[in-house]
Amino acid sequence: MTLILIIKEVEYAIRILDELYNNGPMSAKELSENRDIPSPFIYRVLKKLEEKDILSVKRGPRGGYAIKGDCEQLTLYDVISAFENTFLVIECMKKGYDCSRNDDADCCLHREFGRIQSTLKKEFNSRSLASLFRQ
Repeated sequence: MTLILIIKEVEYAIRILDELYNNGPMSAKELSENRDIPSPFIYRVLKKLEEKDILSVKRGPRGGYAIKGDCEQLTLYDVISAFENTFLVIECMKKGYDCSRNDDADCCLHREFGRIQSTLKKEFNSRSLASLFRQ
């Protein structure tokens, strides 16, 4: 069994941002070809990044996508958050989750998953995108 923590859209978003960081503005078609991202995904990923003010788009023949945010301030957590409403390692970490087995305060599994989730969030926030993308 394989456990995947990062969904494919987030992986594509990181590839897109890396490409734009190192090579400047470009079209969706160029991004798709340069980073081997299937066409059906590229527009959905670009739209989500644009909605979260991570990317800007300039329409027209000389247009393209560009990073809007400051990559010295943006983190992997910011990218993940653009695609996920919540950052949870397990469903019981959701606020208001009704565990049929234990009260959250008494559940050792809940406490351990909470610790893991907190550590992952800290790690995803620990480095800027710029520090990851520098060639």
